[in-house]
Formats: sequence, C-alpha cells, structure tokens
Amino acid sequence: MSKTKIALLFGGVSGEHIISVRSSAFIFATIDREKYEIHPIYIDSNGKFWIPTVEKPIYPDPTGKTELEFLEEFVQANKIMIPSDPIELKKLGVSSAFLGLHGGAGEDGRIQGFLDTIGIPHTGSGVLASALAMDKFRANILFQSIGIPVAPFIELEKGKSDPRKTLLNLSFSYPVFIKPTLGGSSVNTGMAKTAEEAMTLVDKIFVTDDRVLVQKLISGTEVSIGVLEKPEGKKRKPFALVPTEIRPKSEFFDFEAKYTKGASEEITPAPVGESITKTLQEYTLQCHEILGCKGYSRTDFIISEGIPYVLETNTLPGMTGTSLIPQQAKALGIDMKDVFNWLLEISLA
Repeated sequence: MSKTKIALLFGGVSGEHIISVRSSAFIFATIDREKYEIHPIYIDSNGKFWIPTVEKPIYPDPTGKTELEFLEEFVQANKIMIPSDPIELKKLGVSSAFLGLHGGAGEDGRIQGFLDTIGIPHTGSGVLASALAMDKFRANILFQSIGIPVAPFIELEKGKSDPRKTLLNLSFSYPVFIKPTLGGSSVNTGMAKTAEEAMTLVDKIFVTDDRVLVQKLISGTEVSIGVLEKPEGKKRKPFALVPTEIRPKSEFFDFEAKYTKGASEEITPAPVGESITKTLQEYTLQCHEILGCKGYSRTDFIISEGIPYVLETNTLPGMTGTSLIPQQAKALGIDMKDVFNWLLEISLA
C-alpha cells in the first residue's frame, strides 16, 4: 500500500522557533508511519526553507542544541546544499502539510494563506481563524459578543493617540496585564501596577510591534483546555478535553514558566470541580467555533471567584510530549498518534 506524502513544516521566524523544533520532533516521531511518509521542512529564523534531498529524511534530536547546531546537523543528515525557494514545496508532491509552527508568521494566517495559494492543504485552522485568534483585541470582542466573560481591556496603537494619557485615565483599575496584540507564547508580556510601569512596558513593545493590548489583571487559578476534532465521514466532530491547572512558580505564566523545566506545576485534570470543568468545556468549544478554528485549538482561562475569564485561544498549541494537549489527551486515554491521524484526515478531506 502506497503511503501518503506529508510535509512537516517547523522552525519559523517567530519567537517560538525553538518550541516549534521541539514540538515537531515529537510530531515526527509519533505520526503513523504505516500511513504517512513524512518530509520535515525546516524554516530557519531568517525564513529560508531547507528541504531534504534524501529519500528518507532524518529529524535530528534537538535536545541541548542551539538553532545553528540543529540546522547544521539537519542539513548534513539530509544532504541539503542550499536553502530552497518555498515554492519548491509544490514540486515535492506532498498531499498535505502538517504545521508544526508556533506563534507569529506560523500561527497568524500567513503560512496558511501561502499554502492555500500554492494548493497544498494543511493541518489546523485556516487563514481567517488563525488571524482572528492571533489578534487578541478582536478575539476578545468576539468572545464578549457570545457572553463569555473577558476582563476589561483596551488597545493602544502606535502613532494613533497619546498612550500616556490613555494609561493615566483607564476606565478600569490597576494592576493591568500588557502584551502585544499580535504576540504569542507570553513573549514581551508583563504586569504593571502603575501608569508609569505600564508606559515602560508599552514603549518596549512598540519597538517591535504596532499594537498593544492592556487588560485588567484578574487574579485566580490559571487553567488551559484543548479542543480536538474527530473526522466522522465528511463531518468534523469537535469535543473538549479536560482542563489543566497551571501553577507557575514565577509571578505569572510567562515564557520562562511555560518552557523551562520545573518552572511551573501542571495538574491534569485540573482540580476545579465538576461544575467549573463543564463550564470550561462549554466555553472552550464556543471559542473554537466563534473563531472558526479547525482540527484543534487550546484556550486559556483565569478562574476568579468561580468565574472563568477567557485569556486567549491558540490555533497551533504546543505539541511536545509534555505539552498541555498531549497531557489532556492522555488523561482521557487518547493516543496522540490517533490525534495526528485525525488532523491529517481532516486536512486531506
């Protein structure tokens, strides 16, 4: 039986490059080899595509390697001489692209639009859902429109108004949480207790970004919960997983807390009670559907005084062996090989 050829896109130009490399190592090792022939396509931090020329590509172990060290090993193992034009993907004859990318240009709809343009299906959400989920300001508006609790928020746009004046006259009280509107994975985020602290963070973000989300800080229990879709004929059946409680050892669940071993404690299933669990499952399905997500997603919440407040939805959540969705799937007895089969079946349909 001939196998379906799949491209695994990983790396990328976002601040989550190394997380993508780790996720894709797990994806590469887990995908069903009886069904699929996997071709890993490395996108370096400059946006260059490295396409293996060997018949059976190799994915080196990324543990403990810098980006350059991993790239050198990947290139040597797969006999790649020079980076390829992205359009060369079409010549590979792949039936679908499994997106192992995270954040920025991997998750905001740009790579999805490129693949759509050259006629290669891909796993995960499409252009619009990816862009909406990455745009936290517009996503919050959508969440509010269907009655899901959202902490008060505003957006500052570079060059449009005086941010100092706005931060001194907020309609909600400090402390606040500040992050790039289009950012991902808690990069360049932080808490501010005063307008002065807020302005320092905003100035820092404005160096690289044009839009900043300022939101009232809600204290409580942080949880995250995934949605998976199972193909049933020509239809997709979305279902919510179980929530994970996240207990960061730092002040909040920042980049270091997310990706440094031992920097946070994760409890799956979260000990939040049956009623709250049911509400979280309902809300995360609603977030998935209002954004138009496809295949899978993961939504983060803060539970304060018994009310879950939505933080954001991720359309390409982490997929290392210890990431949250694999943890939640395991708690329900779901094999990640089956999950990856579902994602590919949906993309191929």
